[in-house]
Amino acid sequence: MEYEGKENFLGGTRVAPSYIRWALESIEDYSPYLDGLYKPFKDLGNFHARWEWSPQKFSRILENCLRRHVSREDRILFIGGDHFITYPIARAMRAIHGDFIIIQMDAHLDRRDVFEGSKFNHATVMRRLEEDGFTIYTLGYRAFAKGLEYTTDKTYMFRILEPLEEILEEVDLPIYLTLDVDVLDPSEFPSVTNPEGGGIEFAELIEALKLLKGRLIGADLVEFSPVVGDHYRSGVSAAILTRELLVALKYSAL
Repeated sequence: MEYEGKENFLGGTRVAPSYIRWALESIEDYSPYLDGLYKPFKDLGNFHARWEWSPQKFSRILENCLRRHVSREDRILFIGGDHFITYPIARAMRAIHGDFIIIQMDAHLDRRDVFEGSKFNHATVMRRLEEDGFTIYTLGYRAFAKGLEYTTDKTYMFRILEPLEEILEEVDLPIYLTLDVDVLDPSEFPSVTNPEGGGIEFAELIEALKLLKGRLIGADLVEFSPVVGDHYRSGVSAAILTRELLVALKYSAL
């Protein structure tokens, strides 16, 4: 999804989908972690959002497009772009699949009401989805705007594995995963628009994806910015995560 809102502190996320496709050529097709091949899969190409589109216009166009072209049998990975892409995707997926829960892995809560004068952007996206009735579990956050964002019994600071295991034991509904790569520590994944120290290790994230194998109806990977930090190292890591997500989706029941 080549979409990036004007509120981003550092730019570049809209070029991530093309960069990740390029980096995929440098890694093996087989996942030693999830024990599967990510190929074959069908690449639907980039959804290019024009700079002049408002977030609401982008959301309407993408949601309508997905409703027309995605079926209940499809398992789809969306690559961003900034985190606002999850808003239209989740709304479209609910129309297609019915009820599901969202698991958000993220350094941030993304639950402001307004950010930089807008109610529709990467910093407000989870609040808007919860207002629309979605159940969201946020894992691994470590930064929030006190007094402007809220926490719930479904938000877990610093941790992902323990709460994820509990969620998977308690919840029978299908799962949609939204993975903001800034959940990783910047020492391991520096190329993000809003890095936050104290993040999880790459190996821990892989363990979480192993737990989710077979449970996902869809997923997105967002906030990788190839124009900042060590873009090649981060790009290869993003490609590996893309492979793991495709394997996890491939082995999810229809």
